[in-house]
Amino acid sequence: MHRVPVRYRRAQKGQFIQKLQHAIPSVIVLGDGIDHLQHDPHGASLALGIAEMAVSALVIGSVIRGFRRLRAGGAADGHGHVHHGVDWIDLSLGAMLLVEAYAKFHATAHLPRPTILLGLVMIVLGFVHGRLAAWGDRRLELRVDDKGISVPRRFFRRLSVAWSEVAEITAGPAIARVITIDGRDQSLDLADALEPEPIRAALADARARLEAYRAEQTGRANITTE
Repeated sequence: MHRVPVRYRRAQKGQFIQKLQHAIPSVIVLGDGIDHLQHDPHGASLALGIAEMAVSALVIGSVIRGFRRLRAGGAADGHGHVHHGVDWIDLSLGAMLLVEAYAKFHATAHLPRPTILLGLVMIVLGFVHGRLAAWGDRRLELRVDDKGISVPRRFFRRLSVAWSEVAEITAGPAIARVITIDGRDQSLDLADALEPEPIRAALADARARLEAYRAEQTGRANITTE
């Protein structure tokens, strides 16, 4: 049985760009921290300046780390599976939001509850990132077993068919296709896939199982006619 997550570079890049947009304000926060240290390096203002510079550095560092990981294509184990951990960008952004919430409170004596809530949500998402990503991988799996093949589609939908319903399985240099007898056609973009080789191996197994199923059916038909 094969279970291989189908992940695409364009989707990973889109997710990273979204995080990068949220991280841009870290430059402003860094400037605020420097300003606090230059103009009022005492007491709460000193602590706030240090905290602002620290969380800004964390955000910038996590973004650089995420960019390097993106260029490396993730950390797959060679079978299409990735070992997910915490999301340091989300954790850093959450910490930055909490520090900025305190900065607003320090300046206005007003407690910015939405900012605090968003910061806490980002921290929680950062810690549960591994579980969420693993769940997403399961939803995006290409599955091949004795019963048939199941191919992921957009928006977490699937094309799941028995071998008796499959007309053809192809795997070219860039595109793989699973075509059913009733005309349904699901393609996989191997050129954009993060781990194309495990996908090709699963499709090769699928073609072998399809041929074995057809040979078995032909044998049964010959026995019946005799």
